[in-house]
Amino acid sequence: MLEKFCYQTQIVFQQLECPVSETLLCGIDIGYSGIKIQSPFNASTIPSIVVKERHDAPLLVGSEDIRYRDEKGRVWYVGSLAKKTLLHGSTAVKPTMLLGRQRVQSEDFLVQLRVGLFFSKLKDLPEGGYDIDDRPIKVQTGLPPEFIVQDSEELRNKFVGEHRYSVKVGKRPWVNVRIKLDTKDVFICKQPFGTLMASVINSDGVMTNPALLKKNVLILDAGFHTTDTFHCIQGTREGIALTWENYAMQEVYQRTCDNILEASGNRADISVYSLEKAFETGVVHYGSKKIPYDFTKDFYRNLKAVCVELLDELNTAYNSMMNVDVILLTGGTGVAWEKYIREYYKETQALDISLAGDAKTASRANVTGYYNLLVSRSR
Repeated sequence: MLEKFCYQTQIVFQQLECPVSETLLCGIDIGYSGIKIQSPFNASTIPSIVVKERHDAPLLVGSEDIRYRDEKGRVWYVGSLAKKTLLHGSTAVKPTMLLGRQRVQSEDFLVQLRVGLFFSKLKDLPEGGYDIDDRPIKVQTGLPPEFIVQDSEELRNKFVGEHRYSVKVGKRPWVNVRIKLDTKDVFICKQPFGTLMASVINSDGVMTNPALLKKNVLILDAGFHTTDTFHCIQGTREGIALTWENYAMQEVYQRTCDNILEASGNRADISVYSLEKAFETGVVHYGSKKIPYDFTKDFYRNLKAVCVELLDELNTAYNSMMNVDVILLTGGTGVAWEKYIREYYKETQALDISLAGDAKTASRANVTGYYNLLVSRSR
């Protein structure tokens, strides 16, 4: 029912003819909700949740379930497999480590980064084995606009160095991975800038939409924990770039959890990650008698309310869009908010509201743009 509002592991292979042959180029977006990969042969998305393996190994292993093993032999469940292992009320996932800026310092973030690197090298899976690209690698990634000055060095240092680890997908054998990255191999830009690059440069690194750069474009990148903006003024200069941590999908989830707690008389204390496990039905059960509560209406009410509150602030910050010709929407939450944003600005003249692609590609526009930008820079 509500599954479209949360990521599940999706391993997707593709065939892009990259004009650069000596190096493997990739974009990696380690977002608060999903790890997104874009390389010549991989366009996978993996939920940004990792959980250390316990003794009770899962009995049912899906074909896209991912496990990671570090150089000390410790194992993590990654993505959808990690979600499946979380019990109601579990404390295995720490929101402060997943959703705070300090997440870059954590072991979990290193797991996410390395899984992203693995999938960027992973070619189509022939029956019974893997095909791993063995070329040196270069990476384009990004940070929220307000964090890029302070956090770029720390993020780059997580990528730089030698990485030795193993990854297992489904029931296939463990694959040993060894990747070495130098400082010159890692590039960082403001996250929404990736969407602009996805809209004006193709996968060959060639400019295809110069007309967009002649307009004043406001990129609205709404994700799970942050909503970010990037204001490109006629392709020549950058306007105000902002980041909101209180207007994103996490806030929608949290308000819905609060509604459930109140409706249940404080008996259903549901965490953000436990809530997602009930999205298939839109119902949670609480108490010894497992009383059902349908939170669907709460969720949709909060989805619109958080969007409108953000747009009120956005309108103030950007002077009622006086210097904006196009609002370009990206991110999973940006896609979910499209109809509310169109409704909000329906009386505003000379303002175009556009998705950065279709509903599927718009949520991946940043990582697509990272790759396109890196190809353009490397040609």
